[in-house]
Amino acid sequence: MKYLWDIIFSVTFSVLIGLGLWWLYATGRFEHDAPVLDLVLMSLAIWRLIRLVTYDHVTDILRDSFAASGEGTIGSTLKSLIECPWCSGLWASAIVVFAYYATPFSWPVILILALAAVGSFLQIFANLVGWYAEGEKHEVKVAKKEDPLTE
Repeated sequence: MKYLWDIIFSVTFSVLIGLGLWWLYATGRFEHDAPVLDLVLMSLAIWRLIRLVTYDHVTDILRDSFAASGEGTIGSTLKSLIECPWCSGLWASAIVVFAYYATPFSWPVILILALAAVGSFLQIFANLVGWYAEGEKHEVKVAKKEDPLTE
């Protein structure tokens, strides 16, 4: 019984993927070759969605709502799905790829998520540079205090 909801979600995911692909093929919307830029933008959008669902403060309420779920319940499966970047990544990938092929209206959302991902990468890089510079300053201060000639 412990893994019942895990199995149900896995089967549901597989069925949704199958139905989504069938619908995209049946309506002639699925193209096998997406431009490289679109693949890059979709990848960035997926990364941003994963971060949004799994780690960002703004979705704490979503994660916290399943915190007290007992083991083997639908809540514990949803909690695991939301807190696992690899699990939520599969769902995010399916949603982004389906939306990309299903409607041109998804393009602005994908673009916004992709640009937010680039902004996140730039912020992380700026933080790393700042932390490195602060570390270097600290080392210089420590070295000056240890040098008897500077006292």
